[in-house]
Amino acid sequence: MYLSGQLGSITQRMALILIATLQGCGGGDDFGESVTIPQGHRDRLSAAFNGGAPVTLPKDRSFNVADTQRHSQGAAAADSTADDSGRASCSADASRGGRAGAEFQIGHVLTHDGNTPLDVAVTFNVEYRCSVRGDAPGNDAQPIALKAYIKDSNHRMLAKVMLAEGDSDRLPERWSGSQSPSFDLKLEPGLAYHLIVAGSVAVSGDGEHGLRAELEVTRVEIQIAPATE
Repeated sequence: MYLSGQLGSITQRMALILIATLQGCGGGDDFGESVTIPQGHRDRLSAAFNGGAPVTLPKDRSFNVADTQRHSQGAAAADSTADDSGRASCSADASRGGRAGAEFQIGHVLTHDGNTPLDVAVTFNVEYRCSVRGDAPGNDAQPIALKAYIKDSNHRMLAKVMLAEGDSDRLPERWSGSQSPSFDLKLEPGLAYHLIVAGSVAVSGDGEHGLRAELEVTRVEIQIAPATE
């Protein structure tokens, strides 16, 4: 995605792809990208930095985004959880047939209430566990997906990276990992910024074959630091 000169350049370190083209998982590649939070619940960035010191969330303050969604049809079942301390999970079971999916969003919305643009470095530290069991009956090509993204209140996607994904034809039954993508951003006065980790599972079954998928995020930490010259 092209970013205007007003936003400035955005660079991603750690050799990660800045804007990833994601394969669909249940609701498609835009899962978890809609966040609604009342303006009064957004953190003011000037207060959060408190004189220029880095902020580590949720250590310094609890996340203000911890949302879940789930759906199921037929004999399938789904569940999802999220809390403001940095843990979340979602699972879907279609081993007895039907279709099911679940999602979560966890993170923070900050408003830059200063008078001038602010250069910051945002680092996501994410640890996760995944599990896929059973046989895929059809098109469950991506039963698990986990990503981090930054989006502003003008609905511009500033950064997006896939942290974990699964192909049901090649996956081990269980795996775990950690990722620490980092982004340099120029924050504009008057805008809110969504710093979100989103997870999704989606499975189906035909009564004889079906998948069960589980995704658990055991730690989400987001550090926001003023850029150093």
